[in-house]
Amino acid sequence: MISIRPAQSNDLDFLVELVNHEDVQPFLGGRAARDRDAVAAEVERSQGDPTSYGRFVIEVDGARAGVMGFEVENRRSRIAHLERLAVHPDFRGQRVSDKAARLLQNHLVLELGYHRLQLEIYGFNERAQRHAERVGFRLEGVRRKAYWRHGEWTDGVLYALIRGDLGVPDAIALLHDYVMVHNECVRTGDWEPLPDWFAEDAELVFEGVPVGPFNGRDEIVAAYKSQPPDDEVLIFAADENGEEIVARYGWLNEPSKEAGRMLVTPRDGKIQKLIVTFEEV
Repeated sequence: MISIRPAQSNDLDFLVELVNHEDVQPFLGGRAARDRDAVAAEVERSQGDPTSYGRFVIEVDGARAGVMGFEVENRRSRIAHLERLAVHPDFRGQRVSDKAARLLQNHLVLELGYHRLQLEIYGFNERAQRHAERVGFRLEGVRRKAYWRHGEWTDGVLYALIRGDLGVPDAIALLHDYVMVHNECVRTGDWEPLPDWFAEDAELVFEGVPVGPFNGRDEIVAAYKSQPPDDEVLIFAADENGEEIVARYGWLNEPSKEAGRMLVTPRDGKIQKLIVTFEEV
């Protein structure tokens, strides 16, 4: 069984050994963390801001087998840059990286709500390029002679995958797109785009705070305009539960802390009912 999980401090010995392995290090980025302090800093950052930066350990039947990561490239447009995929030579030949890559894709797109995943591979790393194509990434271009590596200039080969390539359920896509627009409204103070995301007879319910409920699109939008939230929403996970989408959410100012749940009932591509809970997690 192949799985991925967030890296922890007790993974440091494995991670440092892996990124310095003679069969791994030549294919990693020239600025990749290699010493223990630098790798530890990456793990700590991953734990403190898990929706915008991640370091994951790949496991095969519970044994550490590799590492992979991502970093937000553009929060507003929901773009993540994938990086640092490395499988220990003892586990090569089993397509471990392919399964792990698809697990990471699902986590980033379905759960965290990224719209686009992109990566760049050294031109000499043909094995990594074949892997990218096997797991659904499309070649988008080449940055010619972009990097000085191993004593010569090498190309950077660009690949990307978008949400539509993964067949994300419409209801989950609706949730993530709504949160994107909500956050844009928070940043700009302009709430005019919000009505388009609610059905005319929509309901908005808050649980755990003495606000609302609000009934109907006009009343919902008026509530946001009169008492606008002062922080952007982060989604940690989203899943279908019958006709309802249940998401765990938090706030950008506290990126590692969950605040509660968002329960979305869609109808005809709009939000029919939105319940937002405020919980002590």
